[in-house]
Amino acid sequence: MSDLYCVARFRAHPGQVQALQQALKSLISETHREEGCLLYQLSEEVPYAGANGEPWDCVFIEHWASREAFGAHCAQPYIKDYFEQVAPELVAEADVRLHRPV
Repeated sequence: MSDLYCVARFRAHPGQVQALQQALKSLISETHREEGCLLYQLSEEVPYAGANGEPWDCVFIEHWASREAFGAHCAQPYIKDYFEQVAPELVAEADVRLHRPV
């Protein structure tokens, strides 16, 4: 078993930032109860000098005990519902990347 990190970034459709933030916040309490969830933090990107492009509206910083725990999270009904039913209305662009410690 080895740690896995996920950085999931979302850019909202115009005028939908608040709705997207609320939708993503609704996932937090159930996710915190999942086995293997070590961190599930919603944030917004802060621009800095020298950054390229516009900052992302919502960013989940996630830390999971293993790839299996992350896979179980992705299979949760409320996560599937978010991506199938909610995200198409609110999300203009998404970027989800997995990382492991070196």
